[in-house]
Amino acid sequence: MPFRTYGLALGDRVRLSENDLVSEVVGLSWRRVLRMFLIPTPAPKRLTETTDRIRTEIDAAGLLSEWSGDRHVAVDIPPEVNPSTLFEIMEREVSEGRAFWEWADAMPFSTQR
Repeated sequence: MPFRTYGLALGDRVRLSENDLVSEVVGLSWRRVLRMFLIPTPAPKRLTETTDRIRTEIDAAGLLSEWSGDRHVAVDIPPEVNPSTLFEIMEREVSEGRAFWEWADAMPFSTQR
């Protein structure tokens, strides 16, 4: 799953440069990547509870995900899936100032960033 790249999702078809770097998106999978970054907290138990809730919902929904450490997650959202319960959990953390989230397609793919 493209964890930190804008404009790419699991299953997208891409063209590679001579250096084997992605140079262009040539076919979309219509999947999306939902990313969340949890802010460090002075209460480690709170962070553990939050990540446990997120992991549980990802598993319950049968979604693919990838974690970078214990505070940054990328979740594959297929076009037929409604991630409303996961989104509610994430939205609560954001509204309480404990996290940031974004869709990976918030900006188109570019090799210039």
